[in-house]
Amino acid sequence: MKTKKWTMALLGVGLMLGSALTACGDNGKNAGSGASSASSAAASPSASVAPSAAASTAAAPSAAIAATRSYTDAVGRQVEIPVKPEKLIAHYFASEMVALGQPMLGTNYVNAKQSLSEEQLAGIADVGGADLVPNAEKLIALAPDLIVVPDFVEKGDLDQLNKIAPTVAVAYGTDEFARLRALGELVGRADAADAWIAAYEDKAAKTRDKLKGAIGEGETATAFILYGDKKLYVYGPARVGVTLYGSLGFVMPKSVGDAFAGGSELWKEISIEKLPDYAGDRILLVQSEGSEDTLQALKDSPVWSTLPAVKAGHAYVVPSRWGLNDPLTLDWQLDEAAKLLAP
Repeated sequence: MKTKKWTMALLGVGLMLGSALTACGDNGKNAGSGASSASSAAASPSASVAPSAAASTAAAPSAAIAATRSYTDAVGRQVEIPVKPEKLIAHYFASEMVALGQPMLGTNYVNAKQSLSEEQLAGIADVGGADLVPNAEKLIALAPDLIVVPDFVEKGDLDQLNKIAPTVAVAYGTDEFARLRALGELVGRADAADAWIAAYEDKAAKTRDKLKGAIGEGETATAFILYGDKKLYVYGPARVGVTLYGSLGFVMPKSVGDAFAGGSELWKEISIEKLPDYAGDRILLVQSEGSEDTLQALKDSPVWSTLPAVKAGHAYVVPSRWGLNDPLTLDWQLDEAAKLLAP
């Protein structure tokens, strides 16, 4: 079914290109007006491929070559990409593009809505498909000049997407700041990435100052996430750990550090009975959607009620967004932490 979907979509690309070439022939007598239309289309991120744009590109091949560069993506593919993309699809990377100030034509709403407001999504198309790849028909209609996807997209899908527009896979599992810098370099906004990280670090330092009276020296904290399938996971240094340990200055309990030593896991599954072995002076319990019954069962258990953090009123149930690690969420977590932990 996937092959059929891509075949039909790419047939649409062929029809679009055929129409464009036909129109170019008809408009040969009006080359001057065609060049003007092409300039307008390039200035508008939502503009689609027009016959005059094709004519302008054909008339000035050296300009087109100068505007592209070779890029090696996270899975080792070499892709010719625009130096300054103007019609970008950011599949799974909408938060990063907002942080970079990079306009987008489309993104995956299922992912983007977790971090972006309705205002931030205004004018951006939802290109999410039925699986992990963007919807081919929607991409064709938008006529992007660059498609950015995470590196977990299969090679066959990458090749098919590349027939619509240059497609680059970016490492999704790297740390937040390395990923933002990689995307900044990709879209020609490396300075914007550095500026955002510097501003975030400054805000983190100010948040620590605000909480000096609330967080004791050497105080430990642990983050857990609870799922509807009654499974409990403990976080290590990644995800919410970036905020707890890196930005707020909590100390990681030795048991947590030992559990994640030398590994790259985001979390580890534990039994509820083992929760006291990992619990710190503060507990952050991330509640995923559909875990209400599991949360209540945990709260009713003798394990929960005997935890020192619970007895001290230092256990916090927080929404699922705390489990994300995109730039906008990291910034949001600082604001939330200041309210949650304020003395």
